[in-house]
Amino acid sequence: MKENKLVQINNVLEADECIRFLINRPKREMVGLGMLYGAPGLGKTTYAQRMAFQRGYIYLRLESTTTPKAFMVALLSALYRKFRLGAFIPTGSANNLLQLILHILEDHKDTVIVIDEIDYAFSHEKLLGAIRDIVDVTLTVVILVGMQGARDRLSQINAHYFDRCNYFYEFQFLSKQDIALVAREVMDIEVTDEVVEKIDFNSGGNLRKAMKVMYIIESICQSCPDADISGMDLGRAL
Repeated sequence: MKENKLVQINNVLEADECIRFLINRPKREMVGLGMLYGAPGLGKTTYAQRMAFQRGYIYLRLESTTTPKAFMVALLSALYRKFRLGAFIPTGSANNLLQLILHILEDHKDTVIVIDEIDYAFSHEKLLGAIRDIVDVTLTVVILVGMQGARDRLSQINAHYFDRCNYFYEFQFLSKQDIALVAREVMDIEVTDEVVEKIDFNSGGNLRKAMKVMYIIESICQSCPDADISGMDLGRAL
């Protein structure tokens, strides 16, 4: 199977539109904050990582242990690497680090920052506040990536913060057309309609499961070219 492909399925196209909208917004009238969210296994993190890498955006992934200061250090380190500001990363209080971040972003107005697993920030008011300050004070585009209930939780936590988000997109389960597009881009065997049907039936539109099904089918077909795809029992493997 081919790796690191960012196939242009519907979720990718819609998420790209979110970023395009924020980049092209009237910057003095609207902040550049948007959110991508959805159920597990639909490709949000895969999209965020590969899109950020391909376009030179900053990608940060929050963890359950991420504190506001740890976030500042990670973001500042990423900014120093991206803009080649030196090998020495300044230290200090969280507020001092934030002020330095804002100064750097003021000098690099086209910066796009992708923050994955934003749900972990919902219990840290100061962390959310730092992200709010970034979009309020600078022209930076910040894309939040979260789980299925992220939009509702953000609305419940802080209505004013929620109102700052100028674009939301909820990742959807893949259609059969999406499945076919991914399969034909990444699989190293001939992808027939029968193969697409098998992947679609066994994955239920979940991209993570679909990739696993593709790998299993490809492995079987490569070891046994005459294998009957319709008769394959994938239940135990899934």
